Amino acid sequence: MKYIVKIGILVFSILTTNIVAQESKEFKKADEAFKKFAYVDAAKAYENSLKTAKGSVAVFQKLGDSYFYNSELGKAAKWYKKMIAIRGTTIIPAEYYFRAAQSYKYLQKYEEAAKLMDTIRQLSTKDSRAKRFIENPNYLEDILLQSGRYNITNLKENSRNTDFAPSFYRNELVFSSSRKEGANIGNRDDWTKNPYLQLYSGKIIDNGAISHPLVFSKKLRSRLHESTSTFTKDGKRIYFTRNNIIKSEISEDSLDIVRLRIFTSSINDNLKWESPKILELCNENFSAAHPALSADEKKLYFASDMPGGYGMSDIYEVTINKNGTLGVPKNLGPTINTEGRDSFPFISSDGTLYFASDGHLGLGGLDLFRVDLTADTTKVYNLGAPINSPADDITFIINESTNKGYFASNRKGGKGDDDIYKAVRIKPLVIECKDTFKGIVVDDKSGALITNAAVKIYDDNIVLHETLTDEDGQFTIASDCNYKDYKIIVDKSSYETHESTIQISKEEQDQLKMIRLKKNTPEKGVDLAKLLALKPIYFETNKAVIKNVSSIELEKVVSYMKTNPTISIEIGSHTDSRGSDAYNEKLSGKRALATANYIIKKGIEASRVKSKGYGETRLKNRCKNGVKCSKDEHQQNRRSEFIVIAN
Repeated sequence: MKYIVKIGILVFSILTTNIVAQESKEFKKADEAFKKFAYVDAAKAYENSLKTAKGSVAVFQKLGDSYFYNSELGKAAKWYKKMIAIRGTTIIPAEYYFRAAQSYKYLQKYEEAAKLMDTIRQLSTKDSRAKRFIENPNYLEDILLQSGRYNITNLKENSRNTDFAPSFYRNELVFSSSRKEGANIGNRDDWTKNPYLQLYSGKIIDNGAISHPLVFSKKLRSRLHESTSTFTKDGKRIYFTRNNIIKSEISEDSLDIVRLRIFTSSINDNLKWESPKILELCNENFSAAHPALSADEKKLYFASDMPGGYGMSDIYEVTINKNGTLGVPKNLGPTINTEGRDSFPFISSDGTLYFASDGHLGLGGLDLFRVDLTADTTKVYNLGAPINSPADDITFIINESTNKGYFASNRKGGKGDDDIYKAVRIKPLVIECKDTFKGIVVDDKSGALITNAAVKIYDDNIVLHETLTDEDGQFTIASDCNYKDYKIIVDKSSYETHESTIQISKEEQDQLKMIRLKKNTPEKGVDLAKLLALKPIYFETNKAVIKNVSSIELEKVVSYMKTNPTISIEIGSHTDSRGSDAYNEKLSGKRALATANYIIKKGIEASRVKSKGYGETRLKNRCKNGVKCSKDEHQQNRRSEFIVIAN
């Protein structure tokens, strides 16, 4: 993984040079090694210097960086911790807190890493990495959800050095390795002290293992590094990463850095690879590396630290024209790219982009992610364990048809610095929440299904979903897979509004929640005349004939009873004290019966309607026989009541 830090190295050098400018001469040797990116030598020199001198923020930063760039995150954490402990009033850039957080994750100290991410938020509110953490502090639960979906096996043919960057080529696996076998004699990388990387290949066996690897092509080999390759489906063209070497001449930029460039070659009529040609994706002052072809081979994806990006390295796409020329590179945007390292793209046959990043929320170091480039929204998902680990996990490839693939990692337990692992997908990721939250709304007492009930799901008083129950009393809402509580409100006329808290979980199985609505029915003894604010029911003088003007009021009673099919009522008719007691009782009885018949004829079951004439036996005031009262006082006693006798 020491190789990958060359992407974005210019950013690092600018950031750290300003910090160490004031260091004394006794650190000169270490500084010189650091500036040359010889981080193994730099770390050793800095530590030797500390034997006779007191450390400073700047020295601890450089020590942390030396190990961080060499992917020795456990050692990096030690020095970043010292850097933070003695910082005092020294302003430490947010980037160092991020590197420290990544190093703590490697040690699986996630709480300490979380505190550092919060510090980044305080230093830079625009940092998308801190923003992602603040928005989803429980991201480890998301990763746990995706975990256990692959079986992985260390590839038997790994060496004791670096093996990574697998790619499919016909029935072979091509990869990059610094193994000694087949290496250019005498060529050593000053960074790693190992042979330079070059391309090897082995035939893929049925179980995913490969035959003994051999140098892929001497024609494609140079004096420095080759890695990350991609091939056209017919196997006749390769795109691969190489240090900027043209015709055996090493090309350096203005800072004496040998950048990474993408080269291409094709097979000639003699079935031999032609001399590679460089792709002009950017000038020699910036790197372009790690190519990947789209499924239709019309676009090339790659990583670069060219100006205008979002972070140390971003992923770009460029159109391949019919004549082989390239269009203008296009950045994939801030949903995919971060302030950190976003690199090693791979495009599968269904348009899925797999890539490595330390800017998205992960387990530590570089994690592997996927995003569907064909979808309307580009949401990024962590591949979970065991694909990802606290170490660096990169260069994932997969055959979507067979569910078999490969990736590289420098996790503990490997054979070398970086190993290639076989990966078999045993179940798909929860790539977008296709789960559904299902509910059924029923009557609290009878259990009857309630149709056309209005269902609303709220998040912080914002309506997320809104629907109606169907003919089976059910509703379905697509789950967004956020592990949190939501408020649900269910409304239905004649029922009390239901409000409760639900949790739309991240499980893959559909859920079914029963919601019981309580009838908004009056208690026994309640008068519907008052509840519905009915006007008086008028009859013809001395008759039991209902006047037309009162039919409107009675229709209100009918409608209410239809929407509340469980209630029964008794219609009570009352008169004032004028006239004989016997006459008033007889007249009120007829009027009560007439009122009941009206309601029954409108579709209400007769068993739900009773009637009774009370005459003047239940006066509401003093106006009994022999008492002189006003017309208004007598009017208070002439009334119809609709008393609920069952609900």
